[in-house]
Amino acid sequence: MNVFLRYIFILILCFGAGIVKSQSADSLLVVDDIQFDVKDFHLDESKNKLIVNLFAISYSKDPREYKMNTFSTQVLDQKKQNHFFSTIRMGNVLVKFEDKQNYLHYLLEEDKPVDIQIVVKDWKRSDKPAMIKLVFESSAEEGKFLEVSIPLKK
Repeated sequence: MNVFLRYIFILILCFGAGIVKSQSADSLLVVDDIQFDVKDFHLDESKNKLIVNLFAISYSKDPREYKMNTFSTQVLDQKKQNHFFSTIRMGNVLVKFEDKQNYLHYLLEEDKPVDIQIVVKDWKRSDKPAMIKLVFESSAEEGKFLEVSIPLKK
């Protein structure tokens, strides 16, 4: 009888753990084996700059190239208006808008989070940021770009 009860108890624990895991996995934003999370975002009122800090973690077992389309990567306000970046920094790679560089290349390694900072100049205090749209190349198909919309909520 005790063996039967233990078996039932173990099944309940496994089932319960599966439910918890699926609930937390549903809230994660994972695209092409990369998890994206918002660290924070704020308006630097003295310089009229919106600063968005994200991080990305690759689940790919091999190091992979992350190729971001910088001009398609934009911040949207609550009025759904697009705002171009002033600078994008990913790890130690910096791209400035005035450099007119179409792509940011970065080598992602498994389970090593990398910071992404996007700065938008001339952000109006009245504009509330709603989401950031990241566009990057698929790891499965060269030339195919994926779009990820990340909500900015406080």
